[in-house]
Amino acid sequence: MGKKRRGHYCKICGKTRPNDKFSRKGHRHHLCKDCKRKGKKAYEPSTAEYDREEYYLSKAIRNCMILYTYRLSFFLFEFQRERYITRDDFESEIFVYQENAVQRFIVDESLQMKKALLDVLLKKYDKTMDSGHIVEYNDILANECLEISKKRKQHLEVIMSLKNLT
Repeated sequence: MGKKRRGHYCKICGKTRPNDKFSRKGHRHHLCKDCKRKGKKAYEPSTAEYDREEYYLSKAIRNCMILYTYRLSFFLFEFQRERYITRDDFESEIFVYQENAVQRFIVDESLQMKKALLDVLLKKYDKTMDSGHIVEYNDILANECLEISKKRKQHLEVIMSLKNLT
């Protein structure tokens, strides 16, 4: 059996140093006084893959709209020429709308709630809220004059297929 080492391990220089070579926070962060004095930093994992995925999703998700009903509110968006709907708390599944199917809404397995997707959806939700792309279900049923852009009119078909909302 090997000899027990005394002190703490410094992540920067890779040495086991005695306790007096560490400050109070240095014990917790595994950073000795010498490395701290030199201004060295511990290795931080790269977030490039996460940033790439978030950038891709933010460019691909578009034509967002918020739908308010009597009990719930929904967030509608377009991703890769498919129309999607989810609750605005983003706790539920994401459903894809299928135009020519018997069952119009199917849970989409490809868009799972990853951190990057959730961050992008929250940002898009805030932008949609700020820009005023909000519709009430009762206004659509009453055929009131809605000021919706041509790009977002495709969501009216999705909304009209939601019969059990009120």
